[in-house]
Amino acid sequence: MKSDLNFNFGQGELSTQLEKSEHPPDRCVGLGQGVGGNLARSCLVGAQTKDLKGMSQATKDEKKSDAIVPVDRQQLLKSAPFSPSTSPRSGITGAMLSYSEPKGMWFSLLMNDMGPVPPEDLEKVTAHRWTFQGAFDLAAQGKSICYFILCLLEIQRNIQVSQEEEVLNASLLEACKTFVRCQCQEGKTSEMYQVLTHFISNSHVFFEWERFLTEIFQDSRAQQERFLVLHLEQVWSRYKRFTSVLESMFDYLDDIFTWRHRLPKVSDLIRDHMKRRCFSSPLVIKNELFTSQAVRDETLKQVRFAMGFVL
Repeated sequence: MKSDLNFNFGQGELSTQLEKSEHPPDRCVGLGQGVGGNLARSCLVGAQTKDLKGMSQATKDEKKSDAIVPVDRQQLLKSAPFSPSTSPRSGITGAMLSYSEPKGMWFSLLMNDMGPVPPEDLEKVTAHRWTFQGAFDLAAQGKSICYFILCLLEIQRNIQVSQEEEVLNASLLEACKTFVRCQCQEGKTSEMYQVLTHFISNSHVFFEWERFLTEIFQDSRAQQERFLVLHLEQVWSRYKRFTSVLESMFDYLDDIFTWRHRLPKVSDLIRDHMKRRCFSSPLVIKNELFTSQAVRDETLKQVRFAMGFVL
């Protein structure tokens, strides 16, 4: 059957009409006009250039709003709102690894690549909201250790900002565990333990938790169980997630190193530092809820037991 249409790759009447038409027929009308429908339509046909440009611009705006810029951290902490995370402006706390993971990061961690570090990756360490003293010196030693430090910085960020998202991407966490194992097998077990202790001692989450809890225990309602527990849970839930991810990341040290040299295990190291920073002040020690036997709340019982208070 002879067709009246000419399909000579854009030279026929139908092609000419489609090219001149401002609104070509929507061949995917059944997909709907929602975000999911537009995404599917953009993959199937090329007729949604206007929508795609809008989506592209939105993505650029989102990345721009999440850009990490250098800031005076001490000044930022002073002006931050009262919360256990002292959350600053959203433009500084955006999850870096969620959209701009350095190229080859995962592979470098797996392969223990200690080659030269790209300057832009070192800049991410120094400009990060939760960077700590000595982070740059550690990161400058090689690519893999630089990416390992970046993961430690992101752990702090995710612990403080989000209670629902994973603390660190599962594949990156496994890569970090492999990096620690490789370093230990190269005879740098003590160096890895020093990285752990240095990070814990200089981590800003403890400073932020200490500041938050000091304000709570100074409050006139600090003797009321409901008030105290409501705020204590904000710190305690973060502390448990923080401990869990570091235990997993550095578990090889507990397997081959800490018991042999009678050093504190990873969890003990974090707990002792937490007690010293957040639960050793006179405000806490003299609080009736930490000295009384009549405590009903489970969270308060956990805190008292973990921090060495008499039950």
